[in-house]
Amino acid sequence: MKHLLAVALLSCLCVGKVWAKAPYNPTKVVSVELIVAGLEEKLEFLGTILANPAQFDEQQEYVVRAGGVIACLAQALNEHEERGTVKIAGPALRDAALELQDQDDHAECLKLVQTMQSALKGESSGEHAQEHPWDELISMYDMMEEMNERNGGLSRSLRRPRGKIDEQLNASTNAVLSIAMLADHSYLDDDSQTKQWDDWSMQCLESMNSLVQAIKAQDKDKVAEAYQSANRACDQCHEQHRAE
Repeated sequence: MKHLLAVALLSCLCVGKVWAKAPYNPTKVVSVELIVAGLEEKLEFLGTILANPAQFDEQQEYVVRAGGVIACLAQALNEHEERGTVKIAGPALRDAALELQDQDDHAECLKLVQTMQSALKGESSGEHAQEHPWDELISMYDMMEEMNERNGGLSRSLRRPRGKIDEQLNASTNAVLSIAMLADHSYLDDDSQTKQWDDWSMQCLESMNSLVQAIKAQDKDKVAEAYQSANRACDQCHEQHRAE
């Protein structure tokens, strides 16, 4: 429901563009290896927080956020030029993740997680479109919460980058989320703000992309440089816009 409302609102406001395809090629942003690692990480996280039905109400916001992140990662895979190297039903995975964000029943959430796990193995049923608007994959609030949390993880890489996948995931996931941020102009008051928003989004995306490479190379100086560049974009943006 929230995705339909978002489309209606943006259509009425006529602010910015609605991107059916990514506004920036995911192939240039993230490797298939890191997309898959990110999907596995989030599905494992969902299995953990959904294990106890009694705690569902207090964990629901994290379930919704994980659904948004999975939707972005899955769509990045759907549009990736090397998606054929893995056997994943990306469109089905994305659609289940979108549905998860609107679900408030614990049992139904578990079913959707099972659907996503099957899709990760290449198993799916029904029809699922390859494309999906990038500004409808995750809410701005959940995007900002996820990026902020991962930014905290990246701060530890400043001290001693180890080059491991879990470190790279913090940066690569934020890079993918930056594609969604680039596509989502719903927080803008008018078209005059579009260029500055896009510039900040691209600065964040490119900085996170550089962070992945710096972490992989265990280059402490370049990690610090890219991290500071991303934070500058975030700080400047937050002076004008806040996700509510």
